[in-house]
Amino acid sequence: MAGYMLSPFQGAAYDFDGSEVVMKASGQDTGGQLAVMEMVFPPGHSVYTHVHAGEDEMFLLLAGELAAFCGHERWTVVPGCFVFVPRDVPHGFTVTSQVPARALVVTGPTQLDQHIAATGRPLSPS
Repeated sequence: MAGYMLSPFQGAAYDFDGSEVVMKASGQDTGGQLAVMEMVFPPGHSVYTHVHAGEDEMFLLLAGELAAFCGHERWTVVPGCFVFVPRDVPHGFTVTSQVPARALVVTGPTQLDQHIAATGRPLSPS
C-alpha cells in the first residue's frame, strides 16, 4: 500500500441520492479499515432514518447547517462541529441552511463507500 495525495475535488465522484460524494480514501485504499468521503448536500436535503449495521460513521461539517439526530439525541450542527454515529444506531439529518452543507465523512469498517460506488451515478471529473 502506497501513500498518495489528492488535489481539491480529485477522487471518484458520484451522485448518491441527490448528494455529491467524492471518494478520498476507499476501503480498497485502507485495507477495509475506513473510508473518507467529501459529501455535499443541497439545501433542504433530508437523509432519512437509517442504520449502518456494523459500521461507525463520523463527520466534520465544513459548511452549511444540519438538524441531525442519532438515537434519541437531537443536534443543530454548524461548521466546525464533529458528529460521531456509532454502528447500529438509527440516525439522519436535514440540511437547514440556504447554502449546501459540505462534510468530511469517515466510516469504518468500510461499507458505505462500497454501497455508494455500486449504486451511485458516476459524475464526470471537473
